[in-house]
Amino acid sequence: MTIDWEAFTNKTDTTAEVRLLGMVDVPSALALQKLMVHEVRQQSRVNAAVLLCEHPPAITLGSQGNLLQLPEDPRELEAKLISVHKVKRDGYAILHQPGQLVVYVVISLPECSLSEQEFREHLRDAVIAACADQQVVARGRVGDLSVVDGRHGVVAELGLRIDEGITSFGIFLNVSNRLDEQRMIGRGLLGERISSLNAERLRPTQMSQVRASIIQHVCEKLGYPEYHIHTGHPFLKRTRVQVHDKFTDH
Repeated sequence: MTIDWEAFTNKTDTTAEVRLLGMVDVPSALALQKLMVHEVRQQSRVNAAVLLCEHPPAITLGSQGNLLQLPEDPRELEAKLISVHKVKRDGYAILHQPGQLVVYVVISLPECSLSEQEFREHLRDAVIAACADQQVVARGRVGDLSVVDGRHGVVAELGLRIDEGITSFGIFLNVSNRLDEQRMIGRGLLGERISSLNAERLRPTQMSQVRASIIQHVCEKLGYPEYHIHTGHPFLKRTRVQVHDKFTDH
């Protein structure tokens, strides 16, 4: 029996690790993302990681974000249980709250043979395809790969960081979150219309269906048609987070 050792050694693992994290506070999610970035960079255990979660009310400020994109002083926001975090991604201030699906994508662009622009385009196209699965017509914006528009406004933003070929952060997709607060921060405060899948469909949207759809489209477009889905991560500890009643439905 002859073994083709060259074919064997050139074979690479093209399986992505997908984690459904549930409700996770921003600092914990960023710490886990940092761990995933290290593992993907070292190729020690994970070739690609896709982390999906929702955040309790919080605001992240990207490199294009500033205090003028906030309706109040950060101390006043934190008094209302809305934490404010300066993060290392591009993009504007973004309000995170339950009902918004956050997708952190950690891959090696050289391993995937992708340029930064191609990566951004693939994420945008994955969002558009996931919207189409929910019968929502969405489109990219000419000259701006950081936003996906529905008929009634922005349904998703892309905020990314790429460090030595390793990606982090990713997609912020409005599914069923409240839009009155969303319109007071970031792009909304700058005068852009903000929408969600619920607002586009005029009926409730199942978060589980959106998660399944976005996982499939993101992984396939990035070249990982095989992926393993896990619930939670040993790194995370579940915590009870108090949410201001302004962000809860009565």
